[in-house]
Amino acid sequence: MNITLTAVTATIGAGLGVWNFVQGFWQRRVRLKVVPKLSATRSGGFFSSERDVLPDGFACIEVTNLSAFPVTISEVGFSLIGEVGRAVIIPEPLNLLPKRLESRESIDIRATRSAGFPRKARRGYATTQCGTTRSGDSIVLEKHRQLSNL
Repeated sequence: MNITLTAVTATIGAGLGVWNFVQGFWQRRVRLKVVPKLSATRSGGFFSSERDVLPDGFACIEVTNLSAFPVTISEVGFSLIGEVGRAVIIPEPLNLLPKRLESRESIDIRATRSAGFPRKARRGYATTQCGTTRSGDSIVLEKHRQLSNL
């Protein structure tokens, strides 16, 4: 009886130790949600959509910090199909980046000087000041890729 209780307790302790290790690993990781959108000005404000193609829309990327700690976003843009280079969004106003995002905070970076997405846009990306890059896709960017292949 005493040996069985010891074995069960040791097994539970080992399982909780593994769980604690995995949970700690995930909490220390940079987690960003990157969503490419089209944005347009309507009545003095901005209207953004990750689903609908806006005829007068310009590229926009929403970055949400899902990490348990603040991160600083230093660059946002699009990776390009068949190319190593990327199309970087130069935000308006220019002093918008780098931007520190607290946990669960988000920001929209808009490219107001060009219409639509870059021609070969594959995915949107965001890079932190520590060099971590995360990317994301959306329905409107997928529609853009389909229209570009025609």
